[in-house]
Amino acid sequence: MVACAALVASCNSAADRAADRAAPSTTPVAATPAPSDGSTDSSTDVPPAATTVTVPATTPATTVTTPGTGIATTESCGRPAVGVSEFTMTAGGADHPVRVFVPSGFSGVSLPTVLNWHGLGGDGPQQAAITGYEALAEAEGFIAVHPTGVPAEGDVRNSWQLASSSGDDARDDVAFAESLIDELIAQWCADADRIYSIGISNGGFFTARLICEQADRLAAAVSVAGLYHPDGCSPSRPVPYLAYHGTDDMVVPFDGDGESVLLGADPDPRLSVFFEQVMPAEFAEFADDAGCDPVPAIATFGDVISSDYSGCVGGTPMTFFEIVGGGHTWPNWSIAAAVEGMLGGTTTDADATLDSWAFFERHTLTS
Repeated sequence: MVACAALVASCNSAADRAADRAAPSTTPVAATPAPSDGSTDSSTDVPPAATTVTVPATTPATTVTTPGTGIATTESCGRPAVGVSEFTMTAGGADHPVRVFVPSGFSGVSLPTVLNWHGLGGDGPQQAAITGYEALAEAEGFIAVHPTGVPAEGDVRNSWQLASSSGDDARDDVAFAESLIDELIAQWCADADRIYSIGISNGGFFTARLICEQADRLAAAVSVAGLYHPDGCSPSRPVPYLAYHGTDDMVVPFDGDGESVLLGADPDPRLSVFFEQVMPAEFAEFADDAGCDPVPAIATFGDVISSDYSGCVGGTPMTFFEIVGGGHTWPNWSIAAAVEGMLGGTTTDADATLDSWAFFERHTLTS
């Protein structure tokens, strides 16, 4: 299974940075980082302020029919607990821990919801800490969801499934994602018209797969340090899509040279093929799916080169960001200096957390 090296886990400062930049009125609950050796200590996965639940408490929704249309809409929904809650969801043939953050300003009206997928060997609480998405959710008033994957057969690292047939036939992570979205809408006041997906490395690849197979559920998507256009990919609708990738990424090579620090002397061909894909070309296939003009407009800001596709169906935005000299990192990660020797350089000319949310909030399934 493809994916990313386990990101070092001393990264709660990313959440602090997002909180400082977004200036939330209430201090959000942040994940406690895992030990610095990359292992997972279950005693620190959930911070003391978190609430662990099996089923969130809810109240009935209020349904309103717009006069003259006959269309029923949900005016308000249930009342899940604000802050961090955790539960385990059995779906797609596996048990998945799920971390949900509901902002303190929640009033019972459905909210936009971001699904944030971790990389290989990571987990939901680590991804929350790496990206600072819960601090931003508190400031901006949306729901942030950080699921945890399970190991593929023959592996010990958590991951997301990147092919429908991967030698692990009892598992179906796309089915899990769909069930999770259904659960979030039914029990957590997620707005079905404003569900978004973002992920890094293995999670970025998985987000790309969801565009192919769950386009009717996602209002927009972003991949960081990993994407691919699977054979047979045919999204049911154009999905607004951004992707970031470093030219010096040693884990998922930018130019498809097949070299990765994840590969051993005798690599599994199923894994190697993912490192032979040229990242801009893979993104261009999604732009082609969306009916975009084949040649993008190029712009440069700092060490970031953007390829912005135009002429897409319905004006769907599609942009690939090339991070010159960037490694296998989250753009504008505040602990960049600490991980540079392991994962490479990090740009400060883009911010994958703030920029992705600014992108998400402009899009719904119907606009």
